Amino acid sequence: MVKWALFIIQTFIGIFIVDQLMTVNMAMLEAGSIAALNNPDFIHNHTVRQYAAIVQIAITLFIICISVLKPWKKKKTVLKKK
Repeated sequence: MVKWALFIIQTFIGIFIVDQLMTVNMAMLEAGSIAALNNPDFIHNHTVRQYAAIVQIAITLFIICISVLKPWKKKKTVLKKK
């Protein structure tokens, strides 16, 4: 359940933050050419997009850790014979 929730969060970050900021920056580049690289809005969008991508990578790594370590799985108890 946790993995599904994280996957949904990660998807929404990608769709509503990373994609939107990338689209706006591409429009600035197409309209203003190389001058857009010095635009404060472009730089801000790029920085936020980078942080959002880092969050997505961190969520992916956490999902992998959950899948490998299975922290919520019940552990088997070993009974010793006397």
